[in-house]
Amino acid sequence: MHMKKSAALVQALCAPYCAFFKQGENEELLCRGAVIVEHLLAAHKYVPGQETCLRDPDQPLPEALIRHVCGACDFREADCDFAQDRNARPCGGFVLLARLLGAGIIGTNELS
Repeated sequence: MHMKKSAALVQALCAPYCAFFKQGENEELLCRGAVIVEHLLAAHKYVPGQETCLRDPDQPLPEALIRHVCGACDFREADCDFAQDRNARPCGGFVLLARLLGAGIIGTNELS
């Protein structure tokens, strides 16, 4: 999605969670996870620092997360190895949303 990243989004999501984020590059590109996190920030449903629960790596990823984040992401077809085989690193939006779900801060209904 082509939107300008807000400073709050970069600070809360991109810089700490996204292995693909590089300061000053692709500032107008947002993964689907970033779009959802931006909505959560704007609605005050997420405050940075709430995501203290680390997801158990052996716990299966919620299908709703994969469907809502990966299924609607602009990077899915050409640029996302994670969406293709689940062996690559996911985007920062996916990582943060998995933590928020795991901590019970958000529910799957807030992923759309």
